[in-house]
Amino acid sequence: MNIKKVNPVKGQTLLRQRNVSVVIEKIYSDGPITNRDIVNSTSISFAKVNTITTTLSKIGLIVQDGKEESIGGRRSALYNINHNFRYSIGCQLSHTRIHTCICNLKGEPLFYEAIPYNKEDGKDTVLKMLIEAIDQLIKKAKIPRDKYLGIGLSIAGLYNPNDGSAIPFPHLVNWGVVAFKDILAKKFKMPNYILNVANAAALAEQNFGVGMGKNSILYLNVGTGLGMGIILNGELFEGVSGSAGEFGHISVDDHGPLCECGNLGCLEAIASTRAIVNQAKDLIQKGVNSSLLDLTERDINKLDFDLICQAALSSDKLAYNLVDKMGQNIGEGIVTLINLFNPERIIVGGKIGCAENIVTPAMMHVVQKRALEMPRRNTEIVFSKMGSHSGTIGATVPIIDDFFKNKINTFIDEK
Repeated sequence: MNIKKVNPVKGQTLLRQRNVSVVIEKIYSDGPITNRDIVNSTSISFAKVNTITTTLSKIGLIVQDGKEESIGGRRSALYNINHNFRYSIGCQLSHTRIHTCICNLKGEPLFYEAIPYNKEDGKDTVLKMLIEAIDQLIKKAKIPRDKYLGIGLSIAGLYNPNDGSAIPFPHLVNWGVVAFKDILAKKFKMPNYILNVANAAALAEQNFGVGMGKNSILYLNVGTGLGMGIILNGELFEGVSGSAGEFGHISVDDHGPLCECGNLGCLEAIASTRAIVNQAKDLIQKGVNSSLLDLTERDINKLDFDLICQAALSSDKLAYNLVDKMGQNIGEGIVTLINLFNPERIIVGGKIGCAENIVTPAMMHVVQKRALEMPRRNTEIVFSKMGSHSGTIGATVPIIDDFFKNKINTFIDEK
């Protein structure tokens, strides 16, 4: 029998790295925490835990956060992650805006910007705007470049993690495949990660939002587009080619409006914020009375979803009915998701948040009436607290995750 010998030095190094990762994870999730509490909840000895926390304190990744309450004897130090030890840059290329932020290790956006773009300006112009937006935010923050871990970019489109191909789809379908990774790497000389905006939002909610502590999450990004991020067994599910979760492109009406993807009657073409704005414009042009005319100074080209929400909350009949119907349509989609996935929690986010008070009753009425009882009773439906920021913040999660999982031991060794 040919038994492969393990290098004892290498084995010791791997064990040390594993111990460091366990300690950091414990401090990150439960801090402020004492060495003794870390020992009690792990299999690591006190001497090793003390050595690790001493090393992490020296490099600045953890800091003392007071001392435990006195129960007699010497009080032990409480340790917490220094969330401003390093930073990551999050970007989101949505249907109409370029969002950028700089987050600390806790996913807190310290700087945030959003600039509109016009897709008719073309690919080269918009990509130049994206680069300039990141560049300007870095200059505004005045954080040394060596403090950045990398750049995360979420796109409202398809991204294949297997070959790195990205297609901003369907709103920028004429762009073809865009090499975002190469573009960002060439310009900024730092690691970068690309993912779909709904997937990014799901990661943000799982790590920092209302999805914390849940292993089975569906995040519905309801805005100009309509996408879904899927967390199964605690892990992001992207599908074979990265296109899982195209919830908005389920056809629900064969005679419905034309969607930008080319199909008729997609849920996105009926229940997205853009669809509601178009429906409102059409009804007003047909002579339906509404306060929206006054809110837009009788220029319906100024109409947007925020104004429709404002009018709906002020009991404007046209606006209220449109938002109510939007909630019913989203509810129909959620029924399918509950029956299909049986998730712990469905999180509704994106621009739809301003209509939460109207959408929720309409949505829940459909869900209560039509979803199968057992999965329905075990699924919570909640609204995101991050608003439109989740896709931008979530773009930093893979960068932060990679740092803690793969880079921190190398960093310690270098120091």
